[in-house]
This record gives sequence, C-alpha cells and structure tokens, in this order.
Amino acid sequence: MSKIKNIIVFLFISHIALLASDFKNLKTFEASFVQTITNSSGNEAKYKGSIYIKEPNKIKWQYKDPIKKSVYMKKYTVTIIEPELEQVIITKLDKEINILNLLKNSKKISNNIYTSDFNNIQYRLTLKNKKLQQISYQDELENNVVISFKNVKQNQKINNKIFKFTIPLEFDVIKK
Repeated sequence: MSKIKNIIVFLFISHIALLASDFKNLKTFEASFVQTITNSSGNEAKYKGSIYIKEPNKIKWQYKDPIKKSVYMKKYTVTIIEPELEQVIITKLDKEINILNLLKNSKKISNNIYTSDFNNIQYRLTLKNKKLQQISYQDELENNVVISFKNVKQNQKINNKIFKFTIPLEFDVIKK
C-alpha cells in the first residue's frame, strides 16, 4: 500500500510542479524520465519511462525499464497496469486534492528552485529555462528519490488516446 501511496502522492506533486507560478499557463506536459531511488545503504534502483499530463486532470506514467508498468490518473481514480504480473490495481481516492491550495503552499527558494510540502514530505522542484527538470524528495522509508526529466515538451498537443487503456480479461483486478 505504501508503494501505491507514493505513486499517487508523486503524481500530484508532479502535477503541482507543472502549475507553479512559472507554469500558470501550462496546459500539457510530456517528457521522458529517469527515476532513481537510493536507500540508506546506498543501493540504487533506476526506472525509466515517459510521462504525459493534460489539463484538467489526465496523467499517464509509462514505465519502460526495468519493468513495464502504466499508471493512469483521472480525477478520483488511479489505475496501475502491471503486464508482467498480469494485474491491475485500481485505487479510488476519497477526494480530489485541491491543486490550487497545494500551489499556494509551494515556495520559490531561488530562481529555479521551488519546494512543496505534502503528506509530511518536502519536494524540491528544479526548473531550467522555465521547464521542470527534476523533482527530488526523501520518502517515508528514508529513500532518496530523484526524478529527472528530458525531452520536455510543454503546451504541445497530446492526443486523448494516450490516456485510454483496456484491461486484458486474464489480468487480476485489485480494487482498493
């Protein structure tokens, strides 16, 4: 459950970062990413993939390496499709997080650095040329997490088909 919670929180924080004051007119965001998780012993795990965000409320994380996984978020529902496990996890949120309230708590600490606190975790957002380049934080297990973005595209058309998915009949569906 902690892993799902981290994914959900991270999706919201990514969404927040895109809407920070430097991004008030941002409607879409697309990028490739590398997510590096380092535990207290110094062991590292790296995940690679792509992210797509389209206002008002569509997000897709497509993990490609070392495992394939798709994470879709729309309003009150997060759907995680894990082909290698032949399972889908559908999580209903109690309420939609008020992005505007979260933005008001985001603080600019230098020209290209912002911080945002959510669920007792502080996120550091790094921008370059007014584009999100990195998000870093320490999770509740004291892992250091860094997500770096490349090939960032902002305010370019993203086809709604990217956010549609089908669940194969043979997959187990877990609802939380």
